[in-house]
Amino acid sequence: MCGIAGIVRFDDHPIERARLDAMLGHVRHRGPDGEGISGHGRCGLVHARLSIIDLLSGAQPMHLNRHESHGGLHLVFNGEIYNHRALRKLLEKRGHIFQSDHSDTEVLLYGYREWGDRLPKHLHGMFAFAIWDEDARRLYLARDRMGKKPLYIRRVSNELSFASLVATLVAGAADGSERPTADREALLTYLRLGYPFLRSMIAGVEEIPPAHWMRIEADGSSLCERYWQLPPISKTSTALGAVDALREVVTEAVHERLEADVDLGCFLSGGIDSSVVAAVAQRRLAAMGAEPLRTFSVSMPGVAYDETPYAKLVAEHIGAKHTVLETRPGDALADLGHLMAISGEPTADSSLLPTYWLCQATRQHVKAALSGDGGDELFGGYDRYRAMRLLRRYRRWLQALPAGPFSGTDPKSGRVRFGRLLNAARAGAGEAGQYRAMIHLFTEPQVCELLGFEPCVDPHPPLDDWPDENDQVHAAMRWDQMHYLPFELLRKLDRASMAVSLEVRCPLLATAVCDLAGHLPASVLMPAGRPKGLLRTLAAEMLPASIVQRSKRGFALPIGGWLRGRLADGLADHLFDGTLADFGIAETPVRRMFDEHRDDRADHTHRLFALLQLSIWGRWLRSPVSA
Repeated sequence: MCGIAGIVRFDDHPIERARLDAMLGHVRHRGPDGEGISGHGRCGLVHARLSIIDLLSGAQPMHLNRHESHGGLHLVFNGEIYNHRALRKLLEKRGHIFQSDHSDTEVLLYGYREWGDRLPKHLHGMFAFAIWDEDARRLYLARDRMGKKPLYIRRVSNELSFASLVATLVAGAADGSERPTADREALLTYLRLGYPFLRSMIAGVEEIPPAHWMRIEADGSSLCERYWQLPPISKTSTALGAVDALREVVTEAVHERLEADVDLGCFLSGGIDSSVVAAVAQRRLAAMGAEPLRTFSVSMPGVAYDETPYAKLVAEHIGAKHTVLETRPGDALADLGHLMAISGEPTADSSLLPTYWLCQATRQHVKAALSGDGGDELFGGYDRYRAMRLLRRYRRWLQALPAGPFSGTDPKSGRVRFGRLLNAARAGAGEAGQYRAMIHLFTEPQVCELLGFEPCVDPHPPLDDWPDENDQVHAAMRWDQMHYLPFELLRKLDRASMAVSLEVRCPLLATAVCDLAGHLPASVLMPAGRPKGLLRTLAAEMLPASIVQRSKRGFALPIGGWLRGRLADGLADHLFDGTLADFGIAETPVRRMFDEHRDDRADHTHRLFALLQLSIWGRWLRSPVSA
């Protein structure tokens, strides 16, 4: 796990070393174990290393010298390739001679020499890498299938730069370049949903899509192609054999992710996803005669948010060595500012804070950790998936009910949740509009008021890229897999974990698991509409019944109460200091939301946190500095 960056020019002007130094200075927190910069004519490469596998011979940038008809290759790589040993054997049979014992980085170099653009199809893991082909003067970029590892690019005149983080690109900008500004379309997406997609919040910065590779030629022309996509949903699959198939792919995924030359642990919340991962990992370690799995949970303030009793129960049941980590929130606003300086982009997800605190505490014990991320999106863990099923059956009846009695200030109450279902039933843009009504941050009329637009013609526009599926539940799940998972959840996890140099591995997002879950219809994944029904059936083989049957709680803070109390003054300072006006956001609707939330007349937790993040980002934009 590492941080990467680089610059390639399309003319003969040299790359200033100071710019590469600045990029390394910014990305260094992702890899404190080693660093390197190498120049190759038109291309400069930057790498900061977090050593997890092959501690002695995995230094980067890594180079492959000219050999016969093949020119020199130079690589920077962030991630882990879990099938690297099998690929090494295959490549050795084809005549490639390795210098290292078990470096997955070296496998990428020989793999590119053997397969060229087809290399990512052979890889299973989490990765973002760049290869400079010396003879062809060509840069090759690739990103893993589900978007676990980030990769951003920025084109300016006669060059292209790339990096693991948006802020690293800003740090490496040429002297005299314009101050970074907000991308208007990305800002709109952020207000509507809480996160941007492939367009960064900074104008001119884009993200290489998950499951794509990009080839940049010497003249600046480029080609970007998808190399993998989720399989079509089966129209004939049944529950017969589904649990056996799931057990097989999850077991293999967990076993692959246990390889490490450093101490490794596992996040354990007591929920289904992380508990299954921990149980499978512990069984494997016990069979190998290894020490028990180290598991970690973090105690959250307030009984409603603290899941440590469930985590302790699971750890005791499976025989893991469990550690409860105490959160020390300290100055949450300072932590948000630190994370903003690292990433260079806001997120409206307040679970960024507890994720960061969990990673920070876990890093004091281990260098790599397993997690259960991906289980909700792949196996149907959200209430909104059940809601889509209800809308298909009862939408006309729901439209006839008055919305008034189903309002309130507690977002978790059954009454408020039913009210959201009624609002979705009234959305007129088909299933894509109904789903948007359930996941929006600001409604379209609220966005128009914030930005001073004309009143919205369509208050419930559809989501872009809505999957063409007959099964509306699976369509919602697939939309989340292509948008919410890579551009919100995995982006947040990468930034929070790598801020403290902790590698996090996600077995439930292994290719084979994604292929299986993507192939099965919702009726198998969620029998009778039961959230994660298939995964719960597997979990029942290894976990206590009380864990298998408990409902999803989510990883959250009492942030709504904090915004009324301990963070209220800091929130007001950020919302009303003029920074939001830089983005064209009017103060009147913001002040109304602030007052309503402070007086407990409405719950605006997520919207106020999103505006807080936007203000913190705006302050950073005025003078971008490294964390």
